[in-house]
Amino acid sequence: MKHDVIIIGAGPVGLLLGGLLGVRGLNVLILEKRSSLPEQSQAIGITPPSLEIMQTLGLAESMVQSGTRIRECQVHGLSGRLGRVSFDEIGGAFPFILSLPQRETMRLLEEHVGSIANVSLRRGVEVVKISSGTEDVIVHAHQNAFSAAFVVACDGWRSPIREMLGIRTQRQHYGCKFVMGDFIDRTAMGDVAHVFFTPAGAVESFPLPAGRRRWIVQTDDAADLIPQVRQRTGIVLAHADQLNESAFAPWRLDCAQVQQDRVLLCGDAAHVMSPIGGQGMNTGFADAEFVAEMLLAILRHGENANAWMARYARERGIAASTASRRAALGMGLGVWRGVPRSLLRDGLFRLLLNGPLSSHVAAWFAMRSLPHNRLRS
Repeated sequence: MKHDVIIIGAGPVGLLLGGLLGVRGLNVLILEKRSSLPEQSQAIGITPPSLEIMQTLGLAESMVQSGTRIRECQVHGLSGRLGRVSFDEIGGAFPFILSLPQRETMRLLEEHVGSIANVSLRRGVEVVKISSGTEDVIVHAHQNAFSAAFVVACDGWRSPIREMLGIRTQRQHYGCKFVMGDFIDRTAMGDVAHVFFTPAGAVESFPLPAGRRRWIVQTDDAADLIPQVRQRTGIVLAHADQLNESAFAPWRLDCAQVQQDRVLLCGDAAHVMSPIGGQGMNTGFADAEFVAEMLLAILRHGENANAWMARYARERGIAASTASRRAALGMGLGVWRGVPRSLLRDGLFRLLLNGPLSSHVAAWFAMRSLPHNRLRS
């Protein structure tokens, strides 16, 4: 059977793309190597533009009900409380950042995809080869082959498909490290996010659903999350309340191209950015929205494929590059260490958070001001 589109990767971006294509009447096959959803919570922040995309599938309400609405972020520094970011100021139907573990986001998306008759999800299928022709693409798995007019690689930052295509990439490592963990929340912080900038390193804290909270610590030692939180913020976390822990070192990846013949890269397969600030997954959601509209225009309305592909590379390239720079800038300021630089940072954030610029800061973090972040914006 020849499909309209084969999506490789059933992460949040691949599942969203499958849903967006399916409700438009295209025949879609999603192939996923993993046999089940991930156990870890992974990414947690969903921005207002992404919720608007989810709303087109009728999923925004269930996601908001399952998540925690972050309407405010308190910022602290060496000299005390520096100010706050209030997302109430951005307006719209979703004046907040939704905290929802990626696993739950994927579960809701997978349930929706399963309700669309013309979309199929096959787990436990590893793609080993792709053969792209002038009119179709053959996707080879270990024991099967599948055919489609277009293939979209949503297979994450490692992207075996990107490697198979031989697409050149440029990587930039930022040279800082973090450790994060989710805890049962015994604090009185409620649904407010908190960021602590200290001479020893940054600490971030975000509410999660079901009475949990995520802590992220800038550190050189992956084993010192709990004592570092206490030392830098005075907040005592209990080992018995810790649910998980993982370490990461942020980096950036840019691709020389995001399309080869009839194969497209989407989401983290096309661009990787620092997870600090929550820009990456949401940039991928906007990629999916664009790709869905593009493939519908090409396959159902006969519009020029080359023109659409060029537009995809240009507009989504601008959006991803801007998001990457913003993530790097925010992280770069946050990881300043030492007293002199901490005091300088305190002054900068007091200026940004307590005057006419504060609304722009909220729009910046909510991805409202990102160029080309929505197809029709």
